[in-house]
Amino acid sequence: MQLSSTPPPTVYNYINPTTGERVVSLLPPDHPEMLCLQAGSHVPETHYGFLGILAAIFWFPLGIGLCLLDKRVRCRRCGLVIDDGICG
Repeated sequence: MQLSSTPPPTVYNYINPTTGERVVSLLPPDHPEMLCLQAGSHVPETHYGFLGILAAIFWFPLGIGLCLLDKRVRCRRCGLVIDDGICG
């Protein structure tokens, strides 16, 4: 019987620039999530929900607050959902 020898996975070590802690990951340095980790921050992109926009139009000025609650903030670089809003 012959044993197949698979190579061990490559482990990458990173230093979080904001906290200084050591992070061990299987993701390579060019992966989008690791780019955000190395940069120290995400690139936020905000999208407002359809219900929030309708509330802002029909129930102004109270609807503006509802529109701000119904928003989704994602990182443009890695796709991480930072804030999902109340309707997400």
